[in-house]
Amino acid sequence: MKRSKRSILGTGGALFVAGWLATTAGVAAPARPHAQAPLADIASNDNTAAGGRLAHGTLHIALIARRGLWYPDGPGTIGLPIEAFGEAGRPLRIPGPLVRVPLGTRVVASVRNELSHDLTVRGLAASADALTTALRVPHGATRHVTFDLDRAGAFGYYGSDKGETVDGRVFDDAELSGAILVEAPHAPRVDHVFVLGLYAPVKRKDGTPNFIYMLETINGHAYPATERLAYERGRTVRWAVFNASAMLHPMHLHGFYFRINRPDAYEEVTHPFYPGEADELSWTADRAGDWMFHCHIDDHISRHAPLRDMLSGKADPHLTIAKRFHLPNQPMGGMVIALKVLPRGDDHASVASGSPRRLALEATARVVPGARFGLSQDSFALTDGERTIPATGSLGPLIVLTQGQPVAIAVTNHMDEATSVHWHGVALQDSYDDGGAGMGMSMMADPHMSPAIEPGQTFVAHFVPPDAGTFTYHSHMDDGWQLAGGLVGPLIVLPPGQHFDSQTDHIVMISESFEEAGGPRPAIGGSLSPPPLAATVGVPQRLRFADLTLGGENLVVSLSAGSHVLNWMPIAKDGRDLPARLQRPAVAIHALTIGETRDFRFTPAQAGILTLSVYDLDNDRALVASQQIEVSAP
Repeated sequence: MKRSKRSILGTGGALFVAGWLATTAGVAAPARPHAQAPLADIASNDNTAAGGRLAHGTLHIALIARRGLWYPDGPGTIGLPIEAFGEAGRPLRIPGPLVRVPLGTRVVASVRNELSHDLTVRGLAASADALTTALRVPHGATRHVTFDLDRAGAFGYYGSDKGETVDGRVFDDAELSGAILVEAPHAPRVDHVFVLGLYAPVKRKDGTPNFIYMLETINGHAYPATERLAYERGRTVRWAVFNASAMLHPMHLHGFYFRINRPDAYEEVTHPFYPGEADELSWTADRAGDWMFHCHIDDHISRHAPLRDMLSGKADPHLTIAKRFHLPNQPMGGMVIALKVLPRGDDHASVASGSPRRLALEATARVVPGARFGLSQDSFALTDGERTIPATGSLGPLIVLTQGQPVAIAVTNHMDEATSVHWHGVALQDSYDDGGAGMGMSMMADPHMSPAIEPGQTFVAHFVPPDAGTFTYHSHMDDGWQLAGGLVGPLIVLPPGQHFDSQTDHIVMISESFEEAGGPRPAIGGSLSPPPLAATVGVPQRLRFADLTLGGENLVVSLSAGSHVLNWMPIAKDGRDLPARLQRPAVAIHALTIGETRDFRFTPAQAGILTLSVYDLDNDRALVASQQIEVSAP
């Protein structure tokens, strides 16, 4: 399930980076239906109503698969021809019909294949074998299957045209998917079910996707056509997420920590959903305001190419990479869910006690000679009292705050386009300070979100950091462009009375650098050749990893001495300490996705040179960044 995208999508590597290198020449038109009759519309499915007929412990469901017209931008927009599931006698739906049943239900299912080719269906089997059991349905045939859903939780089913597993579907079968929810007796009810999709309607000459034309969806829609959810403050929210797409999606929740429903679960703000993975998660909506849940791959939250161009399958001379990813003031799009937490009648505005610590953050931009598509180098500078701290290469300066101490950070925009700053992972009291202007406030009813910071303007974010840990800050406007430019930096919150010691506390932030012409590359500390860190034998060291790359959603970090991989102890994730049972020594190799922070502790045993390495599993496990640690004798 975790195969490299390179083996599926060609040699593109991460989608955003590959998109930069792709051309719009030589595209092939999407396949046209063979039948002369017009295609029927595909209905949207918000997964609130279950499919089939449940009686006496048995669910009977008759599925069909055929082509129809899909409306990812909502009713009344342009339709795309695509394959979809439906129930016999009912419209096709994207996602396919929801199977929602009590634990122990027997399922009696049939699948009729009305496509022009044979079909392989996975997921219609006992829970433990669901995604490894293949049901082959020839063109024009119907196949029957009976199975027991014997394990509670979230699962999924999907079809593929050429027998591919879930991580190989990006073309006409990319949305041929549905969710399965098996509910244990007396378990809290899941509120919403989300199916993640990724569709490439236009191919390049070599048969790989043209990344300019990718469509990223949640329940078959791209934001702003996705669902708008509202919850009363204080409610515990439960979701199920099924990643039916061909790649990993780091899903990030603004303002709140959530917990995956697993025995070894812990609190996090960003979770990597691998292809085929389905999980339930829960969180408490304890602060009113407007928030969002979104993928943290930057081009998955950018507006997609016009559907008319996708339908034609021809390169639009006006649709360049620059226009696809650099649209000043363009609201977010794609894999985004808008959330509103409603205040209760007895709510009162909270007032932070004490005078806030005042900081100033200034955003500037300069032209980079030789940069592809005219990309600028953007940077932050921090003013703290009498000190002004510039960016380090392509990385904003470190901001160190104190847990529980009010802060007021004045963000001034000296660029020629609007920006914003999101305090990533910090559980803010007020969504107005969250920096989510890129969502597009005009798309929301009564928005309570920070406005876009226009050129020459200043916005002051007020908040009280509730947790001590490792966080980040970054632009949330024109996301891919401004993050590539350098509007990103580390943020550390320390417990009261503690001070940051750079001799034992090390930030390993992986973002992008402009040191080589032709576009950004993954870097550590804003540099392709970062200076070595320093450590002392016998002195415990803390490593704070953060990933805010454009497309490094499937990274692995490691610590080694020569060819020998060392041990370390995981201690924190996304700014909160891990449970004690998970804080135990482990081999110093760990996965890291975009939007995550992970903290580890290790104690050097002898003098010498250690190496921190970053590998990209989606780029043939290539080494993409490294940094040395010089360990000296005490």
